[in-house]
Amino acid sequence: EEKPKKETAPKEETPKEKMIKNILQLVDSKQAFDSGAYIKGEIPQGEYAFITFDGSGQYYSEEDPAGNIIDNENFDTFGYVFVHGVGNVQTRGILINPAAFETLGVTSTKQIYEILNDVTDHKDSAVYKIGVDLPSGQYTLESYGEGYVEISSGAVGNGEIINNEIFNGKYSVNVSEGQYLKVSRA
Repeated sequence: EEKPKKETAPKEETPKEKMIKNILQLVDSKQAFDSGAYIKGEIPQGEYAFITFDGSGQYYSEEDPAGNIIDNENFDTFGYVFVHGVGNVQTRGILINPAAFETLGVTSTKQIYEILNDVTDHKDSAVYKIGVDLPSGQYTLESYGEGYVEISSGAVGNGEIINNEIFNGKYSVNVSEGQYLKVSRA
């Protein structure tokens, strides 16, 4: 006599699997760009979230046609870049248009990073956009080793440094909506 086959329910997607699938759809619609090299015009001008994930690198750069670096950055985890659209772009992380956050069911780069990297309540090194990733206000940072903090008026490639400090121990900052807070080793 044959035993009846057990029906197995389809495996529920993890939040990480769902996020990866949704980002790949954004890549197809040119709202996100996977790690790699791009030529002028492939990535439209504008601000993008830069997110590292398991196995990715942390480097971003844009060069003019003569090969001069317009801007570049090494990100510990996540941050923001401004693509000028004038030359070659190298990205070792994922670039996502913030206008597509709603499609992903998130409101911040920090949330995407946490989902992709199985992290909760990330409070470590990153470039936070104030009013998006963190509320405005006063923050006390505590370094491990020599820490670095920078407040700027815009994303990498589109902002001026308002304040920066190398510190060992604790350091307090006040940040306002629209500013960017870079924290390293703290």
